[in-house]
Amino acid sequence: MRITVCTRPFRPAGPRIEAEAFGDKRVVHNYGHGGSGWSLSWACAQEAAALAQPVQGHSIAVIGAGVIGLTTALRLAESGAAVTIYAKDLPHETRSARATGVWSPSSRIALSSKVADGFDDRWRGWARTSYLTHQRYIGTLGQPVDIIPFYSLRSHTPPPREWASHDFLHLGGRMNDIWFGSQTLPDEAHQFPVASARRGADMVFNIAAYTDRLIRDFLSLGGRIIRQSFNDRSEVLALPESVIMNCSGYGAKTLWGAEELVPVRGQINWMPPQPEARYGLYYEDVYVLSRGDGVVVQYTGPNEDYGYGIEDETPDREEMRRAVETVGSLFSEWRA
Repeated sequence: MRITVCTRPFRPAGPRIEAEAFGDKRVVHNYGHGGSGWSLSWACAQEAAALAQPVQGHSIAVIGAGVIGLTTALRLAESGAAVTIYAKDLPHETRSARATGVWSPSSRIALSSKVADGFDDRWRGWARTSYLTHQRYIGTLGQPVDIIPFYSLRSHTPPPREWASHDFLHLGGRMNDIWFGSQTLPDEAHQFPVASARRGADMVFNIAAYTDRLIRDFLSLGGRIIRQSFNDRSEVLALPESVIMNCSGYGAKTLWGAEELVPVRGQINWMPPQPEARYGLYYEDVYVLSRGDGVVVQYTGPNEDYGYGIEDETPDREEMRRAVETVGSLFSEWRA
């Protein structure tokens, strides 16, 4: 149907959630979540909202309408604050709207060599709080969050293993006590023409429905969304609100001088929705996910270096062709 490209806001030290004073203004930063923005959004929003020190009726500005901005604004509105989101892009136009939409709390979250002491435990708290919050949306109107089967497939001639040159931090194993396990399937238990198959489960975010739900909840609490562009932080600091939440994602690099942010390019090739085939799979560096708003086909590359440092969001049709052909070869040999 279309190709979308997203620049993930990777921060080597991990997400920045801290308060900073600028004269009589209090700025709370909440950005730099890499590929884990949707997954960790609720807990990071909760931590950032606490730093804002919200007061009933107090006016607060939120910069950015992606998932970090929306969840932060919603947490503040729930506390009774009068919240206004200011954003150049409306929610359906943001980079968050172009995300893969799967529970991935450890995806490019940081570099092992750059995180502060205790980051692992801090991340674990974010992941667990967010995981439980996402579950509240399962089975609600529009099915914004779902649990679907997921298959990890190994071909008879797998591509050679290539190690990443960056020491990306991998923490997913610290969730094994509450997350689904997987099991190797005997050949007769599946139809994939592969050397081996494992079956587990994935938490999936139907982003169109999830975003719509967050917007409606925010507006029902009296929140406002204003389309407004800012050239630099001086224009942000000129806003009438005394507390400002900086949830501008990769935009913080230009808007707030966050030079430590690194772009990580990711492309999704969209096929029409297939509600009769609700599952996901990974095969030869290609990720496939059946969501309510379409089937995601995404070439992930041989390791996490893929897309690192690339800011260009121009669709790559050769990448699309490679991903689609890989999946096509899998299903053309589907066993009867």
